[in-house]
Amino acid sequence: MPMDTFANILHEFANRINLVGLQIDSSGYCCLDVDQGTLIHIKHESKRDSMIFISEIGQIPDNNGGAIMRYLLRMNNDPEESKGMTLSYNAESNNAAVGYQYPMRFLTITKFEEFFKLFLDEVDRWKQKMVLYTQGTLPDGEEDSGGGGDSSPVGVSPEFMIGA
Repeated sequence: MPMDTFANILHEFANRINLVGLQIDSSGYCCLDVDQGTLIHIKHESKRDSMIFISEIGQIPDNNGGAIMRYLLRMNNDPEESKGMTLSYNAESNNAAVGYQYPMRFLTITKFEEFFKLFLDEVDRWKQKMVLYTQGTLPDGEEDSGGGGDSSPVGVSPEFMIGA
């Protein structure tokens, strides 16, 4: 039944935002394109019976890459800066990402909406930071290693598209 609860919450969310055709695959995964370009991957994690949000926030550049990755790793230990989310690296795409996990047993549609908005705000915030970092403005306390390695305006509603 945990997957049913997850599916029901996602379908209720889709209904509330007038999103037609939301499909969740058999593994408990779906993807939403918010504001035409921010992909939010949503997955039911069956082993822990939790919901996971993941979104990529920007390309790790060849220059400053090491400094940016060190900074993101350090921010995982700063709950005020990370807001309890996890900053990570996707080696396949060479992108930094942010993720959030929440137990299904405590999840309601209201909590889902709250977490979705918070997650979307954080994705936007980290995307803005990544733009600065890739343009050469390094995070506080970091030096260039030479190697690779706030949110929406008031009154603006995000646009959603279904992705796979």
